Amino acid sequence: MIKITRGLSIMLALGLCGAFAVFSSTISKSPILPVFAKSLGANGAQIGWIASASTLPGILVSYLAGDLADRFGYQKILTGSLIVFASAPFAYFLVVNPVGLAGVRFYHGFATAAFDPVAMAAIAAFSRNNTGQNLSLYTSATLVGRALAPTVGGAAYEYGGIPAVYGIAGGAGILALACALWFFHKNKNIQQTKKEIQQEKTKIEKTAFLKKLWNMLRYRPLLLVGILNACAYFAYSAFEMIFPLYARQLGMSTGQIGFVLGAQLVGMILLKPAFGRVSDRVGRLPLMAAGLFVCAGSFFLLAAVSKVLIVIPLVVVYGLGFALITSGTNALAADVAQKGQLGASLGVMSTLMDVGQTLGPPAIGAVSDRYSYTAGIGTLGGILLLAAAGCVFALLRQRKNPV
Repeated sequence: MIKITRGLSIMLALGLCGAFAVFSSTISKSPILPVFAKSLGANGAQIGWIASASTLPGILVSYLAGDLADRFGYQKILTGSLIVFASAPFAYFLVVNPVGLAGVRFYHGFATAAFDPVAMAAIAAFSRNNTGQNLSLYTSATLVGRALAPTVGGAAYEYGGIPAVYGIAGGAGILALACALWFFHKNKNIQQTKKEIQQEKTKIEKTAFLKKLWNMLRYRPLLLVGILNACAYFAYSAFEMIFPLYARQLGMSTGQIGFVLGAQLVGMILLKPAFGRVSDRVGRLPLMAAGLFVCAGSFFLLAAVSKVLIVIPLVVVYGLGFALITSGTNALAADVAQKGQLGASLGVMSTLMDVGQTLGPPAIGAVSDRYSYTAGIGTLGGILLLAAAGCVFALLRQRKNPV
């Protein structure tokens, strides 16, 4: 039974905004971005860099956004990021070459770079003993938008082409901004955060900005979960980029590809809150290790088969494994955050995640260009298998020396 708490009520509000925002950003790239980029003359590696352009701002500003939220509250940063969500989709109408498309993707990336870590920090700040549950509920809410986007995007492209896709993306971004403005006007919980965070300020918050960041990156518990999360998102972003091209090679239509990418997220939406509650009780690392093994196995099997009827359920199983991994990562980052640095810790997590997301598409795109799409997918399986082994090692060390 899920208990209604202050953290849960904030999660519901930010989850609604996040659902529209993530739908807007996801439909902008899945499944149409690789097809759009290819129509502009981009090759495999260039398509990878175009897909990664939106994650570069996360490396640059996620930590800064989280740190500013710790110091001054969450509302202004959340509102600013939602303005980018609302405006960026309309810039795609101006694109005429791959460089322009990469530029628009870069601008679009500032939205998620600031919104996601700050929204999760706001939820975690009020969640007490239900951090895993509430953060998983929030990500499940955003996954509703992520799940619907590929199906809607594929259908919109079939019937209205690229203008229809980005018109829908723009409308969803505007709805996200409107929901946030209404919530901030009616509800004072987020405004109160500034005062509450200031009451927790310690000497570490007065440390110089770059020195504070360096100290956090040297903090082993946070670095561990950040690296594991980076590996998971390296694979996720790379697979999201190459799967539409691989599936077209298998004879699937754009609409079918969108449906499959959406279907993989249905299990995440339904099971991630339960996984989050389990992680609150049994720990984060066991679920992360299990998820990494499931994802690695799914990729190895996908690389070995080429029948559509087998590929589809394997993609869904991969989605469940990814849900197992991510149900604990952000909660673990919140668990190990030092006092007064909740937003900054989640910002560091987001930065490391974006490093993985940035490197994944071009690296696996290059492997796929040189060898094959199945080789690229198999490489992802190998990377996640190594991450799973590292997670098991960390779990064993944790049991000997608890954090």
